[in-house]
Amino acid sequence: MCGIIGIISNRKDNTIVQELLEGLMTLQHRGQDSAGIATEDVIIKKPGLVKYAFSDTNLDNLHTQMCIGHVRYKTNSVYNNIQPLYNILPRRITMCHNGNIINTKSLKELLKNLYNVVLNTNSDSEIILTLFSCKLYELMTKTKEDLTESHIDSVTRFLHENLFGSYSLVFIIENFGLVAVRDKFGIRPLIWGENSDSTIISSESVTLKHLDYDIIRDVNPGETIIFKKDNGHIYHYNYEFSELKPCLFEYIYFARPDSILDKLAIHKSRIAIGRLLGEKMARDWNCDNIDIIVPVPDTSITFANGIQEIINKPLREGLIRNRYIDRTFIMENFRMIKKNIRRKLSGIESVFKNRNVLIVDDSIVRGNTSRHIINIARNYGAKKIYFGSCAPVISNTNQYGINIPTKTELISYNRSEEDIAESLGVDYLIYNDLDKITSKLMEINPHFDGFETSMFL
Repeated sequence: MCGIIGIISNRKDNTIVQELLEGLMTLQHRGQDSAGIATEDVIIKKPGLVKYAFSDTNLDNLHTQMCIGHVRYKTNSVYNNIQPLYNILPRRITMCHNGNIINTKSLKELLKNLYNVVLNTNSDSEIILTLFSCKLYELMTKTKEDLTESHIDSVTRFLHENLFGSYSLVFIIENFGLVAVRDKFGIRPLIWGENSDSTIISSESVTLKHLDYDIIRDVNPGETIIFKKDNGHIYHYNYEFSELKPCLFEYIYFARPDSILDKLAIHKSRIAIGRLLGEKMARDWNCDNIDIIVPVPDTSITFANGIQEIINKPLREGLIRNRYIDRTFIMENFRMIKKNIRRKLSGIESVFKNRNVLIVDDSIVRGNTSRHIINIARNYGAKKIYFGSCAPVISNTNQYGINIPTKTELISYNRSEEDIAESLGVDYLIYNDLDKITSKLMEINPHFDGFETSMFL
């Protein structure tokens, strides 16, 4: 899971880079390990958050019409894979990638067999860029033509036919333009916007609104859009074998609540998901015994509002989040995760004391955060603890760009829901139902053909 941005403008000054940096800040929740930016001929990338990665770098001299940016949530620990990445064949091509490719082994063999290219890293992003560059060089050599839109179309079709996994991509091709590509199932989001003199591509709509761009539309699954540098023309190419099946976890956890992905507002989807869980609580529990609802900040607040609409219990701020601690879910080091969970959340004793409390969280992965919250509630005098997970049971790893741990590390591994409740130390535990969530979201937005839900199966 990462965040990507591309901007192409009629302007050629340093304001484009500054605008891109501002946009990356709105996507910081999608990756906090590293940040990078690139123009046609310059790349700057460093570990850390956006506000720190470029703090000691003078960007005033970066005058450009095109730039791309990336915030990284690493699914492996190799810092050499910080993006953007670039290649110089058949001309300088720079790329940012959000997602994860799962057939890297066969793709490396393809590169070796077709182009005699051997890669020494395990970066799936480098494989995509190398395939793109090699195929483009092959086509240009074969046709004996300078680079055309038709070449790009043929190359991206080649990618769609050979890449298995998720990939939202933005490219800068030197002296040609900006190219946006989304995988044929639209697993990872990508949205297109414009203002009076510039065009933007971003992982989430919140970037566009923050930078005062008008939303044009989402990039379609399997679509390639080319924004030409010289004349501003836009070219569209669609892959015929495409379906819209985005990652369900985007709507549950990753995306910001003020974003709209594939015509569905995240806030609206989370209210609906919360209502579904509230309806299940009303069927399975005696909710009259619940005194208050306490959401886990921040992602669960919207879900809790939906639950409240159904069970009609007061909602209270009982947990306080330290805003200076980053998302622990996407941290890699287990000891660091546990340390930062303790730093991240504290409680308000008067909210819990002598009350039956319904704690609402977006999901339960390893159980570390849940246990910490439950301990807070117990230590502060809660009589009974009801715990609601707005996501279904997470029972599998995720191959498409979310660093879910191995199955054995999941709290659900070899445990029933009753066993999970006992492990967490709660009196009552309830999970949302996968089929109910997907049906409801497809009812709200009929454009969906389904969802990528492998982590819940």
